[in-house]
Amino acid sequence: MPVPGPIHGQGDGAGPGGPGSSAPATPPLSLPCRSLWRRHHRPEDPDRFLQALRDEARRRRAQGAEALEFHADACVLDPRYAVPAPWAEAAAILAAEGLAATVHLPYAWPDLTALDAAVWEGSVTSVVTALRATAPLRPQLAAVHPANHATQALVQATPAADRPALLDRLAARLVAALRRILAEAPPEGAGAVALENLEGVPWPLFEAVCREAGVAVCLDVGHAISNGDDPLVLCARVGPRLRGVHLHDAVPPPVPARAAPPMAVQPGPPTAGRTPPEPGAGAGRLGRAHLPLGAGHLPLRALVAVLRGAGFRGPVVLELDDEEALQASAARWREAASS
Repeated sequence: MPVPGPIHGQGDGAGPGGPGSSAPATPPLSLPCRSLWRRHHRPEDPDRFLQALRDEARRRRAQGAEALEFHADACVLDPRYAVPAPWAEAAAILAAEGLAATVHLPYAWPDLTALDAAVWEGSVTSVVTALRATAPLRPQLAAVHPANHATQALVQATPAADRPALLDRLAARLVAALRRILAEAPPEGAGAVALENLEGVPWPLFEAVCREAGVAVCLDVGHAISNGDDPLVLCARVGPRLRGVHLHDAVPPPVPARAAPPMAVQPGPPTAGRTPPEPGAGAGRLGRAHLPLGAGHLPLRALVAVLRGAGFRGPVVLELDDEEALQASAARWREAASS
């Protein structure tokens, strides 16, 4: 089973932060590819997608992107995307424009924690198919969700006393799925696979799954805040296992009156004096995520400092649906990264 190595120092050393350079490395920004989709959950015709991709790549590069993010649910929804051919053409276009790629593996319907054996098997097959199809992109990151929204809702609705036992069962299914995926994926994809943290999952359990499955971490900082965790503390805990970051702002869960807040985002040195919150402080209560940068509690400049200090070299994937908010947030990232 291939085990992803550390992302720190990845690359050939060219550019800021590489050998011979005194400048700190700035993690590369990945922005979403819109031309892949005709409408939500309906992929564009592959020929039209490829015709539009070059112009979009140039626009995204002008907005500060060094990579494009592709949602591989297209491989599940349209069999024409379940083979490498269109992705090989997309890779050639990106290379001509000087851009890399990141991939979000199928997440809307697959569920790698499914207790139903047939659903679980089909979910593993869907993720492996997407990794094989998108292998020509040689993605810097292939993020995978542990579960779908239905299972997340089930966990949140389960009485607190019963939740740990349910989470343990789901975690066992997830470890088995991740091991299968890493074993069956091509090397170009397996080395990029990273498990993304979702709301409702206690951080110690998430870390245990990653260790047992031998998979890297995609830290979603917005999900962390929405779950009541401190993303800066989590960055330090993950260390060299961090392969990618999903970026958006968020607000933490509501807390009862007179209760201490579940996370601290006070200014100051990025991690000095920051007491780790009780992991999963928001279990059973969630905040709001996928907000534009600056609309929530994310200390963006401190995050950049922590990533730089850890030697993290990306990618950072900006996850916002609204195009105006996306462009404004990309500008905020560029400002924070250049400071």
